[in-house]
Amino acid sequence: MRAQGLTPIMRRFCMTLQNPHTRSVNQGPMNGLRAPKDDVMLNSLREGSKGWVAKGLMGLLVLSFAVWGVNDVFTGYSATAVAEVGGEPITVERYQLALDQKLQDLSQRTGQPLSRADARKYGIDVQTLSELVGLTAFDMGAKTEGLTVSDTVVGQNITSDQTFTGTFGKFDRQGFDLALQRMGITEKKFIDDRRKYMIRMQLNSAMEAGVAVPNSMMNAISAYQGETRTATYFVLPPASVGEIAAPDEATIEAYYKKAAIRFTEPETRDFSVMMLTPDDLSASITVSDEDLKAAYEARRAEFDIPERRVVEQIPFATEEAAMAADARLRKGEAVSTIVKELGLEMSDIQLGNVTRADMLSPALADAAFSLKAGEFSAPVKGPLGYATLHVTTITSAAPSTFENSKDKLKQMIASEKAHNDIYDVQNAIEDARAGGATLQDAAEKNNLKVTKFTGISAAGLNLEGDRPAGLPPYKDLLKSVYENQLGDQIPPGDTGEGGYYWVQIDNVTAPKLKPFADVKAEVVKLWTDETRKAKLAELAQSYVERGNKGETIDALATAAGRSALISPLIERSGQSETFSRLAVTRVFAVPQGGFTFGPVGFGDSMLVMQVTRIDLPEPDKTTDEYEAMDKTLTDALTTDLLTTMVAGYERTLGTEINTQLLNNLAAAESGQQ
Repeated sequence: MRAQGLTPIMRRFCMTLQNPHTRSVNQGPMNGLRAPKDDVMLNSLREGSKGWVAKGLMGLLVLSFAVWGVNDVFTGYSATAVAEVGGEPITVERYQLALDQKLQDLSQRTGQPLSRADARKYGIDVQTLSELVGLTAFDMGAKTEGLTVSDTVVGQNITSDQTFTGTFGKFDRQGFDLALQRMGITEKKFIDDRRKYMIRMQLNSAMEAGVAVPNSMMNAISAYQGETRTATYFVLPPASVGEIAAPDEATIEAYYKKAAIRFTEPETRDFSVMMLTPDDLSASITVSDEDLKAAYEARRAEFDIPERRVVEQIPFATEEAAMAADARLRKGEAVSTIVKELGLEMSDIQLGNVTRADMLSPALADAAFSLKAGEFSAPVKGPLGYATLHVTTITSAAPSTFENSKDKLKQMIASEKAHNDIYDVQNAIEDARAGGATLQDAAEKNNLKVTKFTGISAAGLNLEGDRPAGLPPYKDLLKSVYENQLGDQIPPGDTGEGGYYWVQIDNVTAPKLKPFADVKAEVVKLWTDETRKAKLAELAQSYVERGNKGETIDALATAAGRSALISPLIERSGQSETFSRLAVTRVFAVPQGGFTFGPVGFGDSMLVMQVTRIDLPEPDKTTDEYEAMDKTLTDALTTDLLTTMVAGYERTLGTEINTQLLNNLAAAESGQQ
């Protein structure tokens, strides 16, 4: 289901999929390497559950439970069920397995390990139970409707599933068993889940097939989105309110206290940064001439300069067309004539100065690099059809020598070794810090540099509002500085270029209100600006009131000493230097002939506006936008119907939550029992 254009609740439908068999392929111990075919199979199994239909269907189950709640709460007389829906138990094992799967999925997506304690902290446990309750209600409701899928149909569905197809396009029983083993479920459980899923899709498809967006709704929304308006307006500059009298001392002091945040220096921190890059290591790495010579012989091709040719490639749709053009070219007809007949420009056929490796296929490369300068090839079949090749210039290959290549090769080998060794150096630094070494100690031992920064805000600026010279642009650097405290041993960060950096907090300066005497001039200016804006808005409002009482826009503009102007067409989502978003919003909030006001898009002036024309377009059903809107609304209506249906099942069947057992589980996991 498309989430764009829907309500926040509907967007949740696309975010809460828990389709059968989404257990992570990384869950549980594994011995050795997994075969590539197995990876494809398991990944396909997971990816297959991410369509909009399944997302919408499973998402509504969460919503229905959250909206409708539960009918009753039992107090622990069952030792194995955390909830019951119409007497159907949701076992502890099923609940914990679903919770662990959700936690693992979230951990992989966020890059942070999440525990069951985190699940309770962030409400993941409640969300998981909500999904299970809704899913159970849906399955039982489908059963009451008499929906079923035979063993034969389920078997055909599984054996024809490309996820389980082997090398020869047939069902791979061994791969199927291996996939189930890695997902941690039995064959019986898998078949049962697949059957339930197919039944759910039956009900979902039946519901979706009966949904049609009313033309009146489509027309209304289309007209709303495509509506344009025209306004007559005049501009009130700040000078329209005249001079603003200077405030007295009491007014300024009161404003200083009211707007204290505007005159407060932000929290700043002093910190040190130590960086470890491959270049820091490569400078100290030596490579012997013997090793260099051996590496050169193994990598000679990297230093040889290959032959290059300036090639033109003329494409043809068929072999016959290529042969006909070949005959004309060999009689001396100009290339440009044939290219023009193909509807192309000469620039379209020019490949440039290329090597063999730059050609699209070996066949084309062989043809191009067997020609002499000025020759045309016979038609050649390439990946995209037939082509004739023309070589205009040839630059011969230039073999390298050890002496000419050794300096560059030495740098390459040192850099490669530095990239390989840098993790070990990082580990050694961390071990030393864990043993009590300071950042300065680590820098001295490893010949690294520590750079200190003073008075830096969370935005990376100093008190003058400038970014300090030399502050590294590393991701999460400032986040680390402001999420840690004095004395914390902060883990190293990634430079993003194969290196690491360390941060040490040296000092924290709390936010501080600047003394009134130091900022008095700023306070007066800010008060004056705000007062002028308020008076300008009051003046604009007074003109709006007069206009709505019957005065014309031209008369009001004349009274203000301004000229009335006519706007271009204004779209509901538009804005410009003249019409700000707020001004546009207000233009679309009044009827034709109505007056309103709003700020200009750029500057401090104010607009007084009268809506003089409203255009409602006829919906064009042939456009992609209309089709997309119809699809979005159909999805939304289907979701609403499914939500109501599942909620009804829950109410009819009755839902009970074993809060005592859930509390006992939570207490046991936290060690409180």
